[in-house]
Amino acid sequence: MSQQTTLAVVAPKFAEFVKHLPSVDDLAACDEEKLRQLWSGLGYYARARNLKKGAQCIVEQRKGNFPQSYQEWLEIPGCGPYTAAAIASICCHEKVACVDGNVIRVVSRLLALQDVWSSSGQSAIQAYVTRIQPDNRPGDFNQAMMELGATVCRKTKPQCHLCPLQEHCLAFAKNCIELCPPKKPRRDAVNVELFAVVVWRKTTDAIAIVKRTKGFLSNTVGFPLISESEVEEANKLLKSLPHLQLSELPNTFSHNITHHRISGRVFVAQEIENASVCLQIDILQHLYWVARSDITSKLSTSLDNKVLQLFHKYYDK
Repeated sequence: MSQQTTLAVVAPKFAEFVKHLPSVDDLAACDEEKLRQLWSGLGYYARARNLKKGAQCIVEQRKGNFPQSYQEWLEIPGCGPYTAAAIASICCHEKVACVDGNVIRVVSRLLALQDVWSSSGQSAIQAYVTRIQPDNRPGDFNQAMMELGATVCRKTKPQCHLCPLQEHCLAFAKNCIELCPPKKPRRDAVNVELFAVVVWRKTTDAIAIVKRTKGFLSNTVGFPLISESEVEEANKLLKSLPHLQLSELPNTFSHNITHHRISGRVFVAQEIENASVCLQIDILQHLYWVARSDITSKLSTSLDNKVLQLFHKYYDK
């Protein structure tokens, strides 16, 4: 949960998550809607799906027996090298280095390394941590290194005067703390324009949502989204349907996700009569109705919540 999400946000969500899903069997058997609700607000929903896949693997293929080594954990769906190393060292007491962003920063400063993001740089850091990791209590060592980076050897305003490794730190000696490590190269964000469609049945105050099956928001539940290339055709088709009254909200929304910078507009397709909405656009098919009072709990992403807020602003109860 804390991958790319702050602990302040994670803590209450984690407590609720384990309250409802206290065992690996509960997680493996959890239906998708409940999983979405428990994960709501954390973003990056693929993490939740991977957790369930991992739980199913342990329950179904391993008969409920958890892996007991780094290599065995790597065989669990959704469990990569970092997670496998953390679990193997902390829970199984296996000597395996756990390298996250905090550890990279600590080692980069200890060795005054600036080439840390290349494959050779990553290998050098991994090899160094493996070499200095003790045989005894390897999990405590990994946690100490991560905690040192998070609380003392911080990205900005490091507390060098409190650091137990100050006398061994080459970056401190060379006065180049701020240069180690350099900023990680970022992928350029792609600008995307999307149109969200709120299909609203006013007579029963219900809203139609859909499970998306394509794009970078696939396997999430929310409002139908139409790309810029589809909008002209979709607009004509929506206006041609006699039982829908189409309008566009004047306000827009913005959203950033997985290297996409989204600018969004909102169409409201109000159902004039209780007809079954069966639209001839792929993304608008397979809609299902949800009471407006329950809609928030059904939405997977913060993008959908932004759309809902705009809808409420102009069509408040």
